[in-house]
Amino acid sequence: MNAAILTNTFEPTELAFLQRLFDKICAERGLVGGSLAANNLAAQLIQLYQQGVRDPRDLQVYLDPDAPIRT
Repeated sequence: MNAAILTNTFEPTELAFLQRLFDKICAERGLVGGSLAANNLAAQLIQLYQQGVRDPRDLQVYLDPDAPIRT
């Protein structure tokens, strides 16, 4: 089982992965670090990761603001 799920902490490799994906999505959306939109994106990204979504493509689909609402 993933350490983040058990302890709410992340390994350095997980943090690096999340940072790269966050930076990529921010660049694609023109978001400035520290903005409300960027902070919301970061929170959503971490929440999805902690829920077990690990594939970068899946994460991007879930974070797509134009995607239909998923239940």
